[in-house]
Amino acid sequence: MRNAIRVVLVSEGSGGHLIPATEVAKALAGSGHRVRLVYVQRPQLSALMRHSLDHLQVMGVELVAIQPGWRLGQAARLWWWAYRMLSRWGIQLVVGFGGWVCIPFVLAARQRRIRSLLHEQNVGLGRANRLALRRHWVNHLAISFEQTRAFLNGTPTTVTGLPTRSGAQVGSRAQAAQWFGLGAEAWTVLVIGGSQGSRALNRVMTDLLPHLSEAERSAWQFIHLAGAREAHDVRQRYDASGVRGWVDAHVAEMAFAYRLADLVIARAGASTLAELARYGCPAILVPYPYAAGHQRDNARLVESVGGGVMIEEAEVSAPRLLSLLRRIAADDRLRQMMATQMRTLAQPDATTRLATLIEAIA
Repeated sequence: MRNAIRVVLVSEGSGGHLIPATEVAKALAGSGHRVRLVYVQRPQLSALMRHSLDHLQVMGVELVAIQPGWRLGQAARLWWWAYRMLSRWGIQLVVGFGGWVCIPFVLAARQRRIRSLLHEQNVGLGRANRLALRRHWVNHLAISFEQTRAFLNGTPTTVTGLPTRSGAQVGSRAQAAQWFGLGAEAWTVLVIGGSQGSRALNRVMTDLLPHLSEAERSAWQFIHLAGAREAHDVRQRYDASGVRGWVDAHVAEMAFAYRLADLVIARAGASTLAELARYGCPAILVPYPYAAGHQRDNARLVESVGGGVMIEEAEVSAPRLLSLLRRIAADDRLRQMMATQMRTLAQPDATTRLATLIEAIA
């Protein structure tokens, strides 16, 4: 192994940014490198994400939580703090995983003549990454999808894929069904609202339940990840409808959920898409409409390769969604084709690729 490097990873506080950052931190720490993770501390951080951060501390990764807020004065203070800390820590490389929190660190690294790398999770560039690239503040860009090259301006770029959560190895569908206490033979729909849950998806799904036929109630079942704020109410709606469902805020082992799912209904965040591709799950994607178009670009990519169907939030309704579910459930060939096409987007060694790139650049 090469000499240990000293690297700081910087991330926003949402799961879409933190999941790849924590996975890369694990890989680097596991290879003997000195790693610090600076992240925005948000109150809605899931228990699962907190557990992952605790695990990093056990591995020797130093965590630095900062408070949200991006007024000019706060950004200037963060830049000054980063400028001092990069020198004090002896940092050799700054790696940003998106969000405005990365900009003060990238600028401080530039002034310290320290190399920097940004990772873009989405198909289209985030606003902070776009600004840093346009001003030529960074040395290298890692991207999750080949299609992102269309948005670039000549910055040295490597396709690494998007690191996804490491999880349990699930040997069979029966094992996954047992984990949830559900049937291995039933047609299974997995509903994912993203790291914070989704009120819109929760509403349309619970509106749909009373319209299932008796045959569908016997043959179908649901895994519904509703987010902490709405899990209790959503669970009550399933119980009242008599539809088989496992409902919670989140699930500790997403691998079990993907292994059992025949179809996924989800937002189109980059981490969700990377996991869908990894497990080959056909999907109905409802992009979050207030994400600067990132999720729409992600969903369009999936739809373009045939791995899923996109519905805008303004157009989604219980009747339309139920009609689409029935069409996919009735067509095994369509579902198998969608699964095959979804897998074409997979980058199963993304964590290793990105960690190796970091070692090469530092």
